[in-house]
Amino acid sequence: MLCGVSDGLSFRMLSDRMALSAPAVSKMAREIEMVLGAPIFERKHDGVVLTDFGHSLVPHARLVLKQLERIESKQLDALCDNTQVTMRIGAPSHTTVTLLARPLVSLVLRHPALCVEVTDGIANTLFDLLLGGEIDFIVGSLPSRALTRDEAGMLHVETLHADEISIIAHPSTLRSTDAVDLGELQRHLWILPNKDSLVRNVLSNAMLGAGFPMPRPAVQTSFVPMIGTMVAEQPGMLGAVRSDTARHFAQRLGITILSLKQRLPLSSIDLIRLKDADPGPVSTEFFELIRQACSADKTRIFPA
Repeated sequence: MLCGVSDGLSFRMLSDRMALSAPAVSKMAREIEMVLGAPIFERKHDGVVLTDFGHSLVPHARLVLKQLERIESKQLDALCDNTQVTMRIGAPSHTTVTLLARPLVSLVLRHPALCVEVTDGIANTLFDLLLGGEIDFIVGSLPSRALTRDEAGMLHVETLHADEISIIAHPSTLRSTDAVDLGELQRHLWILPNKDSLVRNVLSNAMLGAGFPMPRPAVQTSFVPMIGTMVAEQPGMLGAVRSDTARHFAQRLGITILSLKQRLPLSSIDLIRLKDADPGPVSTEFFELIRQACSADKTRIFPA
C-alpha cells in the first residue's frame, strides 16, 4: 500500500492489484495508522497521497518487498536445505582487487557451500542497490550526493581506511624524484575514470582550485585495471586512481607513483550495511577478515 500510493495509485487501483474490495483497503489503511499512531495517508477529493511520515516509511517498505521477492525467486530452495549461503557484495572493481580478494579466498575455503556475488559500480549506484535490497552490504564509499535523514538513519557505517588520489606513470615519464605540481602534468596524455567517478570529480576540482584546466583525457574508462595497463604500456601517459589501487599497480606492473606537492584526499573506504539487516555469521566472519587485511597493510593509513 505504501509503495503503491507513493507510485501514484489510488485505493481503488490498489484494491484491484491486491484482490481486495475498496472498503477493505480503506479499513486496512486505518488499521495501519492506528497501530503506528500517526497519519500515513492523506485523503483528498481526487485520491490519496502520503503524509511526510508516510513518505519516510517508503524506503523501508520497498526494502521489505525486495527481500520477499529475493526469497521467493532465488533463495527458497537454499533456505529449505540449509546448506547454501549466498552473500551479495557491492564494491568498486579497484576495492575488490586490492582489498577483498584475499579475504574472499580465505572465506570460500572455509565455507565450500558459500556462493558469493560481487557487483561492481560507482558509489551512487551501489548505494541505490543496497537500499533496494539487491546487495547485502557495500565495501566502498558513501554516495557523493547528500543523504536524506531517513537514509542516514537506516545505515551502519564502519570506516576501514582513509584514501586519496595517486597519479601513476610509466617509469620513464618523469625522471625526477622531486614532488611535482599539478601544473607540471598538463602536457602529458591522460587516461582517466569516467566523469561520474569520485576520482575524476576530485581531481577536476583540485585542478581548477589550483588555477589549471582539467586535462582532456585521451581515454576515459569505468574499468580501472585498464588505466594501470595502459600507463604501463605507454611512456608519457598519466593515470589517476585511488592510492591503494596505485600501490597494487606499482607492485604488479612496475609503474611509478608520482610524488605530488598537493595531496588529493578522497572519501574513506567504508563497510556500509543496513542497520536492520542481520549480517549473519558468515558475513560477520568476512567483515573481520577485511578488518585484519586493513590492519596488516599499514600503508593504508594516511597522515592526517
